Amino acid sequence: MLHTLRNITLALALAAGAVALAAAEDLTIDGLGTIPFGREVTVTDGGHTAINRFFIDSSHQKDYGKTANAAMWSVLTVPPGMQLYPEKPPYPYDSLHIYQLKKSKVKGLYTASLFVIRGTEEEFFHEGKKRNASFWKNAFREDAGRPTSLFGLPKIQLSEFQDLLDHVMEEKGGKGHVRIQAFEPWRAYKADDGTYHWAQEARIVMTNEKGLSFPMWIYSALFKEKDNYFLILTIGSHATAEEMEKVLLYGYYQLKRSEG
Repeated sequence: MLHTLRNITLALALAAGAVALAAAEDLTIDGLGTIPFGREVTVTDGGHTAINRFFIDSSHQKDYGKTANAAMWSVLTVPPGMQLYPEKPPYPYDSLHIYQLKKSKVKGLYTASLFVIRGTEEEFFHEGKKRNASFWKNAFREDAGRPTSLFGLPKIQLSEFQDLLDHVMEEKGGKGHVRIQAFEPWRAYKADDGTYHWAQEARIVMTNEKGLSFPMWIYSALFKEKDNYFLILTIGSHATAEEMEKVLLYGYYQLKRSEG
């Protein structure tokens, strides 16, 4: 748990250690398109920093996919059926690219880490069931069926999701605790251009084995463009969520898809 919090803290501090990174008002993700965030948000590219490499190397640790940390992040960030930490290659997290979102106001500075993971069906589903890959392959079409229950999760209550997370962490021998304060399960959203993406949101309080607590906002979004899936994770504080949530939602709604 402490290892996870250290990693997140490093990512949130990316701007402080990045000297020559480019800042922009929009975020262009190769192969997907451009997400407009407006002038009030600055985007810092941390894809070529030591922090980005550190996250990838951490996931390469032997049997990391079997740890409580991996299980926790899989529940909180990955759509049902996907394998973010498979036991054998190809590994989706090898494509990880980190950005930082920053919003300055008179009352304070708000930052969030944005993690982009790109992969094909083979990379995300090679250790999963074929029905999972089949569902996601067709889940982004205009005429696709959008069930009220996706592998049991969208109908789940907050208390049930908390029990699920507790069970997963206990089973993996996790230390510390994660308390879910708010949760919106995976569901499809229609963008301005008629395309669909899926998203899930959670606000949690993570307490490590030493009793120190940290409020966190986790917004996960899944896009598909041609043969590639794009899993975009945004992680920040509860205060950041209040300042950036609408900016993020509007940016996804106005996503300008890549041409060709």
